[in-house]
Amino acid sequence: MKKEIVQDERVLSQKRKIGNDAFQIIFLGLFLSIFVQSYIFNADFSQYAVEVILLIVGALYVIVRNITVGNNIFESNNVNQRFVIINSIICGIIVVIINTTLNYIKFKDLFKNEMGDMLIASLITFLCATASTFVVLQGLYFINKKKQMKIDSKLDDEEEK
Repeated sequence: MKKEIVQDERVLSQKRKIGNDAFQIIFLGLFLSIFVQSYIFNADFSQYAVEVILLIVGALYVIVRNITVGNNIFESNNVNQRFVIINSIICGIIVVIINTTLNYIKFKDLFKNEMGDMLIASLITFLCATASTFVVLQGLYFINKKKQMKIDSKLDDEEEK
């Protein structure tokens, strides 16, 4: 006979919180490593490809796992299309600010004479970043909403029995 150790819920919760914090630190470290290698050290993509893959796989795992177990990834009931659009625009603005600043630092001489080119490049970057963020967030919103409706339907069916 095996003796099972009963763990206190408080202790189990703290262990999960510590694991979650560790994951967030590693996730942030991967992001910063990619950013530094890419923009500051001008490294080839092959030098930080592993970090990019780990970052993408980690993010996908967290999202997919939360959706499959039924956790609402948009924790508020107030999340709607407006939320998706606003966050897409904010992400586009952040990407443009970072990209334009780093490109200006890198290609200062080119941009002094051709300010119009920099504005066009920034506009294209904004549109691409906003559109791609919108597609991803809209997909997550749709999948999450569908899963939550399925859970609600299942709970309603169980209540009727």
